[in-house]
Amino acid sequence: MENLQESKNLIADSKNIYLVPDENPEAITSALSLFYSLNDLDKKVNLIIENIPENLKFLTPSLDFISYPKNFIISIPSKTADISQISYEKNEEAVKIFLTLEKGKINKDDISLYLSESKPDLVITLGIKDYSEQLKGRLNDSGFLLDAPVLNIDSLISSEQNNMQKNKKFGKINIVEEKPLLEITMRLINNLSL
Repeated sequence: MENLQESKNLIADSKNIYLVPDENPEAITSALSLFYSLNDLDKKVNLIIENIPENLKFLTPSLDFISYPKNFIISIPSKTADISQISYEKNEEAVKIFLTLEKGKINKDDISLYLSESKPDLVITLGIKDYSEQLKGRLNDSGFLLDAPVLNIDSLISSEQNNMQKNKKFGKINIVEEKPLLEITMRLINNLSL
């Protein structure tokens, strides 16, 4: 019960939450339940799922619920050119960005473009036994998640039934119990609304 109260406090203090479920149907269903519940609490929630089973696609959030990075960054190394002024012009057809150079020159190869992901305040894993090992291939594009505090939710039942490894309790808070994952998740959701 102590972990539930700590989890509730951690979630209450977080604005930007990422959910990372295992790829099994119970973990995905648990993540989707938590996604909608956190969204109802006005949290910015991102769900990291590569493949949703066909029979669960009807539960998938519409594009209205999905938050994409809103910050696009154009980067030019200072050693390339000394930029003294930046301005832009925006019309119906395009946005033009004007750079006034004090000295140096900029080549096309000097310019980097990328999206700025907002760093999560909290990562919630569902059904993940070993965060760094299981997600090694899945988090290549989302490495920024690795520094955020983790709420680790998992079931000991699934690890025994599937003869898998035990949970490594890698989270700041670990809710790892001998109950089905969906039951643990629903208890957390019910605790959040109290």
